Amino acid sequence: MNLAGVLSSLVLASSVAVSSTPVERQLLAITPADFSQRFNTVAHDTGSGLTLPAFHTKAGWHKAAPSTGVSVLVRASRSGYALDEVVVVCQEVERCFLTICTAALAIDESMDPRLLQRFIVARISTELGEVGLVMSGLAYIVVTPKEDNYVALVIRPYVPQDQGASPSQAENGKPLTPIAARGVSGMARAM
Repeated sequence: MNLAGVLSSLVLASSVAVSSTPVERQLLAITPADFSQRFNTVAHDTGSGLTLPAFHTKAGWHKAAPSTGVSVLVRASRSGYALDEVVVVCQEVERCFLTICTAALAIDESMDPRLLQRFIVARISTELGEVGLVMSGLAYIVVTPKEDNYVALVIRPYVPQDQGASPSQAENGKPLTPIAARGVSGMARAM
């Protein structure tokens, strides 16, 4: 069974609440060092055992492997004092969702991990097609290349005119269709 199939079997896909009024944010206003510190705090609080090294506050990419087969990549802005995006790449199933949720909570502590997991599974199983999830002004984009055996989650500020969210979209020129999530009493429900 390939990685996408295994991930799909871990969590059942369920309905996702949608709204047509996403919030726009230009940059993630934390440094790479702040992100790694927040990641480690969330990991400690949840007892996951994951850790990231202390990233430097500088422009460009920062990369670490908190567990075997799972990498966290952070791209800092030109100044190094804000993040352009965070990418979690999973080549192994073990600790994949745990790392994704830890990274997402390090950026936005109000993020709903169950909703994110359901979205990822639905996206991997192609029930949702080329869509991205928007929560609290952040776009969550799942990338599942057909040629490679990995799954990646890209977290970046949501920009309504964003066109290049995944490799398949870049190839066919279709824009990403965002769906905005809204939790209802802690559970996601279809509108």
